[in-house]
Parts: sequence; structure tokens; C-alpha cells
Amino acid sequence: MNDSDMNVIIGTLMSIWVFALIFIILQLIGTWKMYKKAGIPGWHSIIPILNVYDWYKMAGFGMAGRLLATIGMSVVMVITIGAAASGNENAIAGSAMVMVLVGIIVAILQIMSYFKVASRFGKGTGAGILFLLFTPIMCMIAGLSSSWKYRREH
Repeated sequence: MNDSDMNVIIGTLMSIWVFALIFIILQLIGTWKMYKKAGIPGWHSIIPILNVYDWYKMAGFGMAGRLLATIGMSVVMVITIGAAASGNENAIAGSAMVMVLVGIIVAILQIMSYFKVASRFGKGTGAGILFLLFTPIMCMIAGLSSSWKYRREH
């Protein structure tokens, strides 16, 4: 591999990183505005565990669902860091099993939350599917569009 190849790889990776950063910022702006429409302080969208809890609150999940999702996300993060730091193959294998099981539960809850959020904003299944596929864009639309109004009970 010569310098030219390395420059192409670095350029490609930087382009991907910039593109991902733009989408993260767009989602943050949209989520901030969505939270404000739902009566939740917008700055909660930038606090890692609090934003998960408030997303499920905005979706209309009960306390049990919010805690399960929030704790589930936290457990996956802690187990990943702990297993990687230990270097023990058995710990990594055991933590991988827990991460898969918890990850499946959290993924199901997250998919449900997209449809519930769409419903809370007065939209149907189509908007839920779009939230699932294009979350940053849909957060911008829901947060910035005046036609998307949050309804506490739906």
C-alpha cells in the first residue's frame, strides 16, 4: 500500500465521519425541538441516559417500559466496556450473550417507540416506518414542522 492509497482511505473515512456528524447534529436539533413540543426540556436530548428515558416518556411508555429501556441501554454499555477491559475470553463470551439478549429487548422497545412517537404526533404507521428508517430526518420534520403537534394521550 502506497501513500496514494492511504490518502484515499483517510479521505473516505473523513468523509464518512463528517457525514455521520452532520446527521448526529440534525437528529440532536430535531430531538431537542420534539422534546420542547412534548413539554420536556430540550437540553435533556444531549444527556446520554436521560435522553433515552425521556424519549420513551414522550412515546407514552409507562414507568416500567422507560426504566427497562434506559437500564437496558446502560447495561449494554457497561458490559461492553467491562468485557473489553478485562481481556478475558470467557467474560467476553458471557457478556456477548447478555448483550444479545438485552439488545433484542431494547431493539423491540425502540421499534415500538418509533410508532408510538409517530402516533403521539398525530401521524400513522407510515410515519412510524419512516422514523424507523430515517430517524434523523424524521426528528427534524417532527421537531421543526408546525403541522406536527404533540398530543399527550392518543
